[in-house]
Amino acid sequence: MPLLYTRAQIRDALTNGLTMAADEAHLSSSAARFTWARTAAMTLLEKPGAAWAEVKSEHGKATPDEPPADDDTPRFTRDEISQVVSNGVDLAAEHNGRAIPDDLDNFVVNAALTLLDNPEADFRQVVAECYGERPSVVRSWL
Repeated sequence: MPLLYTRAQIRDALTNGLTMAADEAHLSSSAARFTWARTAAMTLLEKPGAAWAEVKSEHGKATPDEPPADDDTPRFTRDEISQVVSNGVDLAAEHNGRAIPDDLDNFVVNAALTLLDNPEADFRQVVAECYGERPSVVRSWL
């Protein structure tokens, strides 16, 4: 049986991955590219076929909804999470004026997935696990 993750674990890994990417790119983690990616991924986690209008609706809420009652119940496989995070980042890139996801978007996905498996991972560990380059090279892409 595959390992399952909770919504809370996914939310934490995604938030920490976005923060890591923002820090390494010397951007604010509250920049639109990051907040929209987070909202899109979490919306798609609940509703995989959600349209952009639904993502916008979730993003526009002044306060997030209460976490679902099963927030800490393992329900999602790593493959499902990988698909949702990738799709969310791609959707946010498209609606934030980037025709295709860029290196920073791709790093967000890799960081979130690495942090899902190893919540203590740092930038060097993400680079070692996901890229065949030195950290300074990957940092230059961001």
